[in-house]
Amino acid sequence: MQAESSSSGRRSGSFIEAARRAQIIEAAIVAVNELGYAGASLSVIAARAKTSKSVISYHFDGKEELLAQVVEQVYEEAGALIMAAVDGVTGWPEKLAAYVRAELAYMRDHRERMIAANEIVISHRDADGVPLYLQSGDEDTALLEHLLRSGRRAKDFGPMDIKIAAVTIVHAIDGALTEAQKDPDLDLDRYADRLVPLLLRAVSGGAA
Repeated sequence: MQAESSSSGRRSGSFIEAARRAQIIEAAIVAVNELGYAGASLSVIAARAKTSKSVISYHFDGKEELLAQVVEQVYEEAGALIMAAVDGVTGWPEKLAAYVRAELAYMRDHRERMIAANEIVISHRDADGVPLYLQSGDEDTALLEHLLRSGRRAKDFGPMDIKIAAVTIVHAIDGALTEAQKDPDLDLDRYADRLVPLLLRAVSGGAA
C-alpha cells in the first residue's frame, strides 16, 4: 500500500473531507461489485459518487490507493468486531466460536463491502505483479493461531498443526462469502450455526 503523500494531511483535515473520502470509498465498492476490479475505473467511480475524477485525485493517489483503502477499511472494521467478540467470552472453544461467528456476522451485515474487498484482494497486483492476497504476512492468521495454540495448551483442543488448522478455518469462512455471492438470500446466521460445531469438532481431536 502506498504511503500517503505530503498533501494527505490536508486531505484528512476536516469533517467535510473525511465525509467526501467515505463517499468515494462507498462509490468504489458499488463500482467494483457492478463491474469488477478492471471495470472500476476512476471515471466510473466518480460517476457513482456524483463527483469528478479530479476530486477523487485530490483525496487519493489513483485507483490503486483508493481500492487499497477499501480493503483496509473493511478489514479494520471486521477485525474490530472480531476482537470485541473474542474478548467478550472466556474459554478457548468459546473464543474460537466467537471469532467465526463475528466474521460471519460482519459478512451478513456488510455483504457488499466484503464482496468488493475480496474482489480487490484477488485482482490487485503490485508493480512486480504480485497479487494483494499474497503480500500479507502471518498477521492474517495470527489471532486464530493464538486461539488454537492456547486451546491446545489448555487441552481444550487436540494435537494439530496450528498453521494448517488456522488456514483451514480462514478458508472455511471465505467459503461462506463465496456461497453468499452465489445465493444473495443465504442465511449466514444459520451457516454459522452449522459451521461452528463442525470446526470445533475438527480441532477438538478427542480432547477432554
